[in-house]
Amino acid sequence: MAKECTHHHCSHTYHASAFGVSGEILRPTQRSIPAHAATTLAPGGGRGFNRTENIQIDGLLSFSAAYTEVGGSFDQCHQVHTSYASSVIEDLNIADVVKADRVVSRIAVYSPIEGSDEESSFDITGSHFENLRICGRHIDVELATGDFHKHDTHSKFEQAYRSGDVSHLFFLSGLENASEEKLAELKDKYHALHGFAERVARWKEIKKAKAQKAEAKDGTIRSYSCSAAGHLDLKDHVDSNSELEGYGPIICIPKFGIVRLAEVHIHKERRSLNMLRVDMCSSGEGTIHTGGSGGGSGGGFP
Repeated sequence: MAKECTHHHCSHTYHASAFGVSGEILRPTQRSIPAHAATTLAPGGGRGFNRTENIQIDGLLSFSAAYTEVGGSFDQCHQVHTSYASSVIEDLNIADVVKADRVVSRIAVYSPIEGSDEESSFDITGSHFENLRICGRHIDVELATGDFHKHDTHSKFEQAYRSGDVSHLFFLSGLENASEEKLAELKDKYHALHGFAERVARWKEIKKAKAQKAEAKDGTIRSYSCSAAGHLDLKDHVDSNSELEGYGPIICIPKFGIVRLAEVHIHKERRSLNMLRVDMCSSGEGTIHTGGSGGGSGGGFP
C-alpha cells in the first residue's frame, strides 16, 4: 500500500508586491520616474527580490540603494499561508528638502487554510524611518505599528472604528479640527490638498451620524485610509518659528508642497503601505512615492 502523503497541498494564490521609488514630474520638465527595484510575488509563492543602486535624477531625486523582497509559503506548524513584502531605501534625498538615512516598509500577511472561518491578518511591524529630516528639521516619529498589530484583521479594525478607539490612525485625523476657512486657505496654497476639505466634511458627517457599519449601503465592504503617523504632532519636532505646518501625517511646506507619512490602506482582503509621498506644487510640480509594499490574503479556486 502506498504511503499517504502528509505534505500540505492546496491551490492558494499569494499576493505581495513592493517597490522602492516611483513618481511623475510635470514641471519644470515633464518626466516619469519608473518604479525602481519593483518586484511582485508569483501566484504560487516562493521568493522575489530586486535592487537598484546609486540613482540620481536631475538633482531632484537621489538614493544610494533601493531594494525590495517578497515571499510566500505555507507555515506547517501554524497551519497558515504566510506572505510578506518589504522595501528599503537608503540615503534618500528629494530636492534637498526631504531626506532620510533609511526608509523601511514591511507588510506581513497570514492567511488561514481553505475552509477555515478565520480571517486573514496583516502586520506592518518593522516599518520605520531612520533620521528623517524635512527642511533640515529632524522628525523623529515612532510609527503606531503596535496599534495596527492589535487590530490586525478587518473585523477587529471595524470594531475599533465603531468604538472610536482608532480615530488617531485615520489619515484625515489631523485636519478634523481645522476650520472651513483654514481648509480653504490650505487648498489655495497647496494644490495637492484639493478635495481634502470635501473629504473632511464627509468624514465628519459619517462620524456624527454614527454610520459606522461593516458594510456600506450597497453591500460592499468598507475600506479605510489610515496612517501609522496619524498621531504625529509636528510642534513636538520643530520650534515655534518654523514655517512648517503639521496636520497629523500631513506636513505642509510653503513654496514647495506637502509630505504624507506612512499611509496605510485597509481592505478586508488586502493592505498596502506607502511610507513617504511628496507632492510638489510650487516651484515644481509632481509626485514621488517611496517605500511601497502591499499584500493580500489570496485564496484558492472559487
